[in-house]
Formats: sequence, structure tokens, C-alpha cells
Amino acid sequence: MRTVFLFFCCFTFIACQKEALQHETDIQLIKQYLIDSNITAIENTEANFFYQLKCDSSETISPVRNSKLKLKLKYKAFLLDGTLLHDSNGIEEIIEMDETIFGWQLALELMHRNDTMLLLLPSRLAYGETGTADVPPNSVMRFDIELIDIFPHF
Repeated sequence: MRTVFLFFCCFTFIACQKEALQHETDIQLIKQYLIDSNITAIENTEANFFYQLKCDSSETISPVRNSKLKLKLKYKAFLLDGTLLHDSNGIEEIIEMDETIFGWQLALELMHRNDTMLLLLPSRLAYGETGTADVPPNSVMRFDIELIDIFPHF
């Protein structure tokens, strides 16, 4: 039994080290991307994502996680090499806040209606080590998001 416990502890330690190394690599990739693209962004040091927020209105309504809110927005999703993965082509989409990737849930709380955001997420806040059919594993993602409305209206 002791051997199984030691094996589990070693496996867990190695997995955590691998994730921490990937996260540090992602952060360095984002920082270099910002330099190379001449983009000034704010780093959220608690969650480790980077963003540039443009406030175009005096709105004060923001989405809140775990609230079952629906968001009307337009967005584009890119890999850091510029590969376009999604483009709403100016068409408004409605999504459920609580069903988005975790990085979006954290970042969208910073937005108000009619704001736009450039969002850079390390892989652990996007699609992680598994990726999706379109997103390779451990991919750093860039999103250009325009938040149009929040439902229900209160």
C-alpha cells in the first residue's frame, strides 16, 4: 500500500511540474507576442491572463460568473501565429457565460456592455493540454471580443 501511495505522490508531483512549466512557457510566449506586436496590455497577475480593454460607453453593467447570464457578442479567435480559428463576421452570437472557457469567465467580468477587449490566454485558461478539433494542445489563444449586451436585463 505504501508503494502505491508513493507512486501516486510522485506521479502527481511530476504532473504538477509539467503544468507549471507549460504555464511559464505560455506566459513568456504572450509577453514576447505583446512586444513583437507592439501591444500594450494589462496583466491580471491573479489569473495570469493579459488584456487590453477599450471602453466606448458609460455603461456600468458587467457579466458575473455563476449567474446563468447570456451574453450577446462578436468575437474572433486566433492562435498566436495568426491562424484564425473563429470569426463571427460581424454577426452577433449569444453564449452562456458559465459555459465559456474559464479564461473568458474571468476576463468578461471586467467588461461592460459595448466594450471591446483584446484577450490573451495561456493554454490552461483556454483549451488546456487536450485542445479541441481546431485548437492544438497547449495553445496560447488571442481573442478579440465585443460585448454587446447581457441577458436577462434587470
